[in-house]
Amino acid sequence: MKLLQKVIFVLLLLKTVFGITFTVEPNKKECLFEEIKKQTPVTILYQVVSGGGMDINLNIISPTGKPLYTGEKENEGKFTFVSEDEGEYQFCFGNEMSTLTSKEVNLNIRLGTRSQKSDIAKKRHLTQLETGVIELQEGLQKILSEQHYLMIRERRHRNTTESTNARVLWWSFLEAFLLMAMAIAQIYYLKRMFKVQRAI
Repeated sequence: MKLLQKVIFVLLLLKTVFGITFTVEPNKKECLFEEIKKQTPVTILYQVVSGGGMDINLNIISPTGKPLYTGEKENEGKFTFVSEDEGEYQFCFGNEMSTLTSKEVNLNIRLGTRSQKSDIAKKRHLTQLETGVIELQEGLQKILSEQHYLMIRERRHRNTTESTNARVLWWSFLEAFLLMAMAIAQIYYLKRMFKVQRAI
């Protein structure tokens, strides 16, 4: 039973996940910094939730200044790498292409730590129950990732729907105002025309 507790404890330490939602102002660049150890698997998931054309530029830069990833005008993406150097990695999101609208970005960074070989139990040392627990944990991690992704997608679609609804509402007000203005202009024109005919 102690081996099972150790396996579960190691599995809980295997992955660190953090997510953040932030706003990138128009014509600006926002950089986030993360201290990452050497030989750590890193997965970045990002998505533009709202704003403008729903696109953003992304640059990932290593502690040595080497660009690891450059994406231009993307609305969502996923990038995975293993850190070669220990230090502060930069994740820079640029909204330089937009002059008026700010963009709301959701970012998830998964850091998987490489455990020492002595910390991980070998498959032949695991019982069927312990192997099932490991598979269950991996499945739960995938479900949580998918659920978070779907939650962000739902939020993005809701923002688009609300924006479209607001535009339709304002357009209907403008249409009603134009119809009233045209009706008043026609009544005024007809009255003036009949006055001119009486005068003749």
